[in-house]
Amino acid sequence: MTLGLFRLVCCAILLLASLPAAASAPSREIQNLRAFAKLYGYVRFFHPSDEASAIDWDRFAIHGAARVKAAADDQELQQALDELFRPLAPTLALVPPGADFPALPETTGDRPDAGLVACQHNGVWLGYSPAYKSVRLNRETTIRVPSPSSFGTVTQAVDATAWRGRLIRLTARVRAEVTGAGNQGQLWLRVDRPDNQRGFFDNMADRPITAAEWTTYHIEGSVADDASQIFLGCFLLGAGKVWVDDVRLEQQTDGGEWTAIPLTNGGFEGEVKEDRPTGWAAVSPGYQYRVTGEQAPEGQRCLMIKRADAEVTLRGPLFDARPEPGECITADLGGGLRGRLPLTLPDRDGHTRPAGDAALLQQLAEHLNRLPLPELTADREDVRLGDVVITWNVFQHFYPYFDRIDTDWDAELTRALQGALADQTPRDFYRTLCRLVAALHDGHGSVLHALLQEEAGFPIRVEWIENQAVVTVTQDPGRFQVGDIIDSVDGTPAADIIAVEETLLSGSPQWKRKQSCATFAFGPRDSMAKLRLRRGGESLTVECPRTFRGYLPEPRPDKITELAAGIWYVNLDQAAMPEINAVLDRLAVARGVIFDLRGYPKGNHEIISHLIDQPVQSAKWNIPQVIYPDRQRPAGYDTDGRWTLDPHAPRLTGKIVFLTDGRAISYAESVMGIIEHYRLGEIVGQTTAGTNGNVNPFPLPGGFRIVWTGMKVLKHDDSPHHLVGIRPTVPVTRTLAAVREGRDEFLETALGLIKQAAGK
Repeated sequence: MTLGLFRLVCCAILLLASLPAAASAPSREIQNLRAFAKLYGYVRFFHPSDEASAIDWDRFAIHGAARVKAAADDQELQQALDELFRPLAPTLALVPPGADFPALPETTGDRPDAGLVACQHNGVWLGYSPAYKSVRLNRETTIRVPSPSSFGTVTQAVDATAWRGRLIRLTARVRAEVTGAGNQGQLWLRVDRPDNQRGFFDNMADRPITAAEWTTYHIEGSVADDASQIFLGCFLLGAGKVWVDDVRLEQQTDGGEWTAIPLTNGGFEGEVKEDRPTGWAAVSPGYQYRVTGEQAPEGQRCLMIKRADAEVTLRGPLFDARPEPGECITADLGGGLRGRLPLTLPDRDGHTRPAGDAALLQQLAEHLNRLPLPELTADREDVRLGDVVITWNVFQHFYPYFDRIDTDWDAELTRALQGALADQTPRDFYRTLCRLVAALHDGHGSVLHALLQEEAGFPIRVEWIENQAVVTVTQDPGRFQVGDIIDSVDGTPAADIIAVEETLLSGSPQWKRKQSCATFAFGPRDSMAKLRLRRGGESLTVECPRTFRGYLPEPRPDKITELAAGIWYVNLDQAAMPEINAVLDRLAVARGVIFDLRGYPKGNHEIISHLIDQPVQSAKWNIPQVIYPDRQRPAGYDTDGRWTLDPHAPRLTGKIVFLTDGRAISYAESVMGIIEHYRLGEIVGQTTAGTNGNVNPFPLPGGFRIVWTGMKVLKHDDSPHHLVGIRPTVPVTRTLAAVREGRDEFLETALGLIKQAAGK
């Protein structure tokens, strides 16, 4: 069953899945898997042995889940866990409840000044976000800091005027050296229209380039009658290398022949400056671009794109707190077992002691290396179970907001394991992971997978207004009109579609509502849907294919414009700071300025410096400092990342109004939090998303990627921001009448406030 159809027909099942688990004891399989999951987290993140630091923990999660699942009783479970973890943690002790642990091996060193090895986490390092770090004391830790960009692209633009109304074709020869899900090459072709409208777009997301042999690829699309620019290029998504050559753009004549549209240096044979080709823009940070003669299939040269990760070596402690010598974790693992594990180990002769059995460790490493991780998919039960073990533990030990949510996270482990056992396909398991992340109520929380590219929706923008799904923007006026009310899609009421989608979303109610509307009734790409609409007093049925993936912004004024004499509008979603700087002198003497932040800033938070006469700071960003598991006895917080903004001339002296709503998240809320605390302007609209702080993403076997918030953000007065957000000083509720009349009630309210302040 497709993901989209599942979302539409399984509302009751999903809602029941969110209810508390029954009081009956979990099955033997679940008990076994729960015990493995808990021990996995303790050893991976808190046991400091050299052996544990060298293992592939993703593969180990898959291997271990499969190994313990079939244990018939407590004794078999104890034997399986002992065999799994003994090579990594020879000091681990497992006993039945009520039994005494054996004497603890020496863990304090053979002399008072012996360096003890222990784990410290500033947040937690998961391989992607440099805001977070993990080290072992008295050990050097080398981390590979990936590119700040997720893809490296080369781009060329062509004036579209001469090719309006034509069919065009992009052709190139490409080869790739990539491994692992999500790492791939792609060509892309885009046609832009006026007023930020997008015409044709295809980036080969549904047919990525992974072949090592040179292959010719094509993209065909049409140029809109009002098109302004054609953009094209090639990019590497993720890690690896991609080579591209013989790039051509063609148009189809009235006679059906293909003729060339001129490109600059499409074969990369032209002038080279610092290894880069002329005629192409290549600016993605963290990626290298080099013209090379290496195996060029056409001419003498081609272009190589490569991700260039940096290595950073960490030495010394991250903070002062550390476990006491000989301190241990003692925990009930379930499955009839308790565990004890030291948090510190002595260093003797350059190795943590006592050392594990080298032969057993080698056998384990060889077994894990035989798991073809890049090729594993969630069709396999062991991959699904391993992914649950990994994901649950990251949040169990490091998610900073459990004090703000009413979630039984221990029960979520059982539910997720049960889901992983019942699931049959990656699509099924995608939903299981979504429900697990949804239990965090984290607006950044999301599950990504290539499966999402197989879904699409309708060329409309839907918003929930007056308890109805309302069309507020349309790119298909032949089928939809602004103000249409969608009653159902394929017989499923619109309210149920929204409710089902929100069971798979994480975050505040206002954030989930915005996101569920953004993907309203998504289903298999190109599938046909039947929509029941109300238009005026009439009810009608419309059939429409699901072909649209994108974002349709509501109509707004030009991004920087004077709306009335002395009243200016600046769309912070669209206007970059250099564009704003060009009109600062006029903004400074305006009667009022409306800053529109119903979305995400375009790197322009410096505008705050022109609203102040003394330095201001952002909200308080707190990275948890962790040395104990299960979020027990927090060591403190790293608070170094806070913004400080100084006043800059000219200062804006008129009435200041900010527009915002539930789409404003993270960076946008950093801006709005300063506006709120220092009272730098009226806030008109609706409450923001209530999620801030740097994300800490991590990949999972099977091609999944989890995104979540790794730090705790508090408001300036130390009150919670999470799930609270920035509340408007002047609330506004959208109405169906205003939508149909083409009015922006947020903007109207802001204009009224400025005119009232100016006395006219």
